[in-house]
Amino acid sequence: MRTCLTAPFRTGRQSAARPLSLALLAALLLTAPTLHAQDTEAEWDAAWEEAEERERERQRLLEKARNVNEGDLVFLETRPDPDGPRMEKRLDLDASSLENGWAQMTQCHANLDSVAAAQVVYNAERTRNIEVTRAENIGEAVADEASVQMRDIGPDATLCVKAESLALLPQPEGDGYLIENGPFMRRFLDGYYPMQVRLEIRWPEGMLHLVESEPPAQPGHSVETTAGSVTVTSHFEGRLLSVLHLAPGDE
Repeated sequence: MRTCLTAPFRTGRQSAARPLSLALLAALLLTAPTLHAQDTEAEWDAAWEEAEERERERQRLLEKARNVNEGDLVFLETRPDPDGPRMEKRLDLDASSLENGWAQMTQCHANLDSVAAAQVVYNAERTRNIEVTRAENIGEAVADEASVQMRDIGPDATLCVKAESLALLPQPEGDGYLIENGPFMRRFLDGYYPMQVRLEIRWPEGMLHLVESEPPAQPGHSVETTAGSVTVTSHFEGRLLSVLHLAPGDE
């Protein structure tokens, strides 16, 4: 037999008994001692609405917790908040890059989350000479080996760095080169949240061409090419690893 808790003390036009969740009943019981027999119907209505709103907020928080991304890559067909966190990265290749793999890198993070401390971490074996070139609304931003450590990050904060990146690797299964970037992510505690990334690789016109991109172009993830560049723009949550297969010369 199922037991259903009801609220028979509800007055006025909504006096019919209605089911209550345990959480909502507890909220009402906590409110009830402050009310007396002479309280008006309006006061009872206000107490009821307040308790219901607390229950709705509790359910919203539970639903939000259930929906937190745990790292799976999901491209977002609808662009996230344009004022939300985004990252732009550019790699400039030249003829020497074809020989040693190194490229000049510039990277900017905009609209960083307002937190007490955060860090941007790079691959220690493939990144050198990191230098902070711009820090706005950040109490402190310091390059520390293969990372940038930040403290006291305020609203609308921006961080830009430059460095040298071992970006171009020989294609192990054929001709050409691979450029791997990422994984890009916006992580807080155990969850991953929406992020925008723009990755641009430039080279002297005609020196290289794009053979393949992984992930391939799809809604939420565009891949655009010219004779001297490839640009990847992604709106996503989770962990994004971009791999570009380039080959020498014109396509």
